[in-house]
Amino acid sequence: MAIDTGFIGKVDSPRFCERLFAVLPDVMFCLKDTDRCYRAVNQGFADRTGIKDTRRLIGRRAEDFFPRALAEVYREQDEEVLVSGREIVDQLELSLNRDGSQGWYLATKVPLHDREGKIIGLASVSRDLRAPREGDAELAGIAKVVEHVRDHLDDPLRAAELAAIAKLTPTQLERRMRRVFQLSTTQFVRKARIGHAAKLLAETPMAIADVALECGYGDQTALTRQFRSMVGMPPAAYRDHMKKRGTP
Repeated sequence: MAIDTGFIGKVDSPRFCERLFAVLPDVMFCLKDTDRCYRAVNQGFADRTGIKDTRRLIGRRAEDFFPRALAEVYREQDEEVLVSGREIVDQLELSLNRDGSQGWYLATKVPLHDREGKIIGLASVSRDLRAPREGDAELAGIAKVVEHVRDHLDDPLRAAELAAIAKLTPTQLERRMRRVFQLSTTQFVRKARIGHAAKLLAETPMAIADVALECGYGDQTALTRQFRSMVGMPPAAYRDHMKKRGTP
């Protein structure tokens, strides 16, 4: 794996990637600086760009070798992480397979900080979701469900309706959701709702009752019960906690 040692030296835990990839098979991994230039990549990443020598990727950007449409998505994600400091976790997205075709991956991007807490880059891990006997069309169905859930959190989001969007039976959808996200369909919807509620509580002055409606809960009591169960504190306490941490 090629690494810009000067960049890694600024990271508070410089050996984390060695430990991480000792236990993660078949992933695309990279580190980028604040200019979105690659400072570390693994061989799995290089294989999917068609450039075998990882050293040739250091200092370059996604638009130098990924298709334009994919590179634009990566740029938007990178800027969100680098500017806001927020993580992107388990984002279902398209990327390149080793043969040059496009396939579905589950991507996570997190900001990297120096010892003073300043953002100096990001780390990205994308897991290949291609499975034997299951093609991209089926995963594309899952992607449509994910997009629908994120765009309609204030709707009922019933399992049968979501399955129809994916052109699957509810049982088939359940199996695929568990395989991709390690969550049931219901758990995924709940996670999406609570995640959005947490974002609104931390970043907006929206009344908690309005947050509840925005996230598909009938009233503030329903949100509070679910939020406490998943986050460990009620919404008001979570908002106070995030304010004390200095979250905008």
